[in-house]
Amino acid sequence: MNIPGGENTKNRHCLSWSDFPEGFTPFSLNPTGARLETKELGPGVYALLSSVPNVDNTGFVVGDRSVLVIDAHINLAMAHQIQERIREVTDKPIRYLVNSNYHGDHTFGNCGFPEETLVIQHRRTAELVPYFREEMDFMLPCVGNEPAIFDGVELRSPDIVFDDYLRLDLGGVEVELHYFGPANTPGDTITYVPGAKAAWTGNMTGGNLIIALESDASAYLSTIARFAQSLEVETLIPAHNPPSSAALLGGYLLYLSQVTSAVRKAVGENWTLGEAMEKIPLDMAQPYAPPPDHPRIGFFRDLHAYNVQKTYQSFL
Repeated sequence: MNIPGGENTKNRHCLSWSDFPEGFTPFSLNPTGARLETKELGPGVYALLSSVPNVDNTGFVVGDRSVLVIDAHINLAMAHQIQERIREVTDKPIRYLVNSNYHGDHTFGNCGFPEETLVIQHRRTAELVPYFREEMDFMLPCVGNEPAIFDGVELRSPDIVFDDYLRLDLGGVEVELHYFGPANTPGDTITYVPGAKAAWTGNMTGGNLIIALESDASAYLSTIARFAQSLEVETLIPAHNPPSSAALLGGYLLYLSQVTSAVRKAVGENWTLGEAMEKIPLDMAQPYAPPPDHPRIGFFRDLHAYNVQKTYQSFL
């Protein structure tokens, strides 16, 4: 097994594919042919759900005075499509645009929104978006190495930066931005609409399995626990999977606690990283693991092996 992290990472700021185990399948984020379908979650509260699996979902909230958008998507075409869906519902000005994290599929579309739209990011996200070229290099394999998808994309930095909490009044509708700690990325932001009990979670939640992309299972566990304890949520809108209920959080807590315990035991018994990745299989995460005949079981095993890797490294 090729153990990642052998290259000099001193001058890197964002993820590199060299951080991943050999053979890891790049995420599938090519938006070509994707249509965002509008789903109303409550009065003035809308999810925009991608017709292509794994390609980003977004959303928007309409108040009496203005509109807030959750995530700008991966390129200009998708950013413009978001605005087209909004204009099918309202002509109110798009006042705010929240980025769930710094990755390009959430931020590259920022430059496609009007200048008067205020871009909002968590402080950790704002610290990473300037490394635009590094992130472009990371995103390219995720779109089939088709650079034309990013034509016209330029860095657009935030206008508003927050730390733990920010409340926004759109006129009769309040939206809350919460930071509960690192999970998938250092600056994961939850966009919560109390009136609809709906939360956009970016990459923090997903489907069957989550990935500690830039944290570890123990840190992720603490973040999910704070989220679950702090907000009354009925609908989770993740970036890359269909909406779900908050019951999914219980499965994440179970899985992350199992990974943390298994890796802690492995480190205590002086297993190497390679041994831990081979001997802590996905099926140990019962009853949460997908069935062996699941059509994406290979990808889930990749995600699990990565979670084991990141958690092992956090104990050293």
